[in-house]
Amino acid sequence: MLSIPEAIEVFVHAFCEAKSRTYPYAPTLVDGLWIMRDTPDRKNARKIEIVTHGIEPAKAAKTIQDNGIGWHFLSEIHPVDADFDAIRAEYKSLGYKAVSTEWLFVHELNDIPIHESEPPVRPVTSQAMLDAIKQRGKHKHVLRPNIRKFSIWDDETEYGWVNSIPFKNAAWVGGLFVHESERGRGYGRALMSSLLQSDREHGVQTSVLLASSDGARLYPHLGYQKIGVLQMFCPKNRS
Repeated sequence: MLSIPEAIEVFVHAFCEAKSRTYPYAPTLVDGLWIMRDTPDRKNARKIEIVTHGIEPAKAAKTIQDNGIGWHFLSEIHPVDADFDAIRAEYKSLGYKAVSTEWLFVHELNDIPIHESEPPVRPVTSQAMLDAIKQRGKHKHVLRPNIRKFSIWDDETEYGWVNSIPFKNAAWVGGLFVHESERGRGYGRALMSSLLQSDREHGVQTSVLLASSDGARLYPHLGYQKIGVLQMFCPKNRS
């Protein structure tokens, strides 16, 4: 099974790949901190995001200050059995406020449950296929060379999407989405089942994802194992 640092490496590279659709967004490892930002820097750059694991909060804060990083999001990822409240309290004492909590999961692709749907899940493999899908959302899906995309659709509309973003021998699950009006019909499970089967066919050894509280209840039923907790913070003051 991937260690937390290995899973984090998959996460930061896939996260940056997904955000590089219109402008490069890249990760750099600085004194144990993964710093993700627009690269090269530019006017009106997107927010810097930082991921830390196994580093004392005070040391992480000092590294951020020493590198002249302005307002940012900071994600502390720690083992499930770590003292959640103590970590949160220490970051708050350093001038941060809590933003959200997510859970880090991995799947070794040995036992993939089969879930099907009607309409079925299909990989979107060409621009012609994508153009034929009547997308509902304001922000339209696009094909990217390094991202495998799956969807459920029929002649009338589409029902959900998910992406697989490869990194080394692993792959990141990105953008799992089912329209609210279609939830409860098994579309999310079907999308994930198809993605995992495709990952294995493409030689992926481990699937990695972050989940909110809703997803954290779903993914164990698909064979994922929880290995960590992400606490996201940001500075209380923007100065």
